[in-house]
Amino acid sequence: MHLYKILILIICASNLFAKYTININFESGFQYKSQDNFISKLEKLNSKHDIEQIIKDQDWIKSYSIMHKPFSKVIFLTIKNREPIFVLNDDFFYDEDLKKFKFYKAYKKLITVNGPIQNIEEIQKIINEMKLSKLNFDSFTITYSFVNGWDVKTDKFLIRFGKDLSKNKFKKFQDTSNYLYDNTKIPSIIDMRYRDGVALNYGK
Repeated sequence: MHLYKILILIICASNLFAKYTININFESGFQYKSQDNFISKLEKLNSKHDIEQIIKDQDWIKSYSIMHKPFSKVIFLTIKNREPIFVLNDDFFYDEDLKKFKFYKAYKKLITVNGPIQNIEEIQKIINEMKLSKLNFDSFTITYSFVNGWDVKTDKFLIRFGKDLSKNKFKKFQDTSNYLYDNTKIPSIIDMRYRDGVALNYGK
């Protein structure tokens, strides 16, 4: 769970005909470069309709609420950011709902995924299985290729899932994880591509 302090900004958007004071509450913290651009655009707007439209155009916004103080030019805007889970091909973030939004390299370290991937849900399945595993590792990356299928590289070992991500294979992986955890001996490669078993390589 990530904890971010609540950030409130007050923006005055004005021209010759209108002036708005916009109170912005970023519930998830001030994180994305997109937010800088968003604030710059808000400063140039002069109608509530335009403000709502630009909010709807932001792919990093998960939800929002907007309140207009009666008989005034004061707007209260609360925004909840999308929280990224992984980065695909250095192009897009994806959150837990598999919604994508623009990737910025300055963001904190996340799970990186690379390859010609058609089914994004497969990535989520692998991440969930890695979280359930008792294997000890600090970080991991996911790669897909037409030759090897799905590979998961941790900071300590490599897991080769192959192309088929069946329930049976994931069950076999969890059983293997439990066995390795109980025996406190971790191989350099865990190869799940065999139909009748698992190949463990303890070489460097």
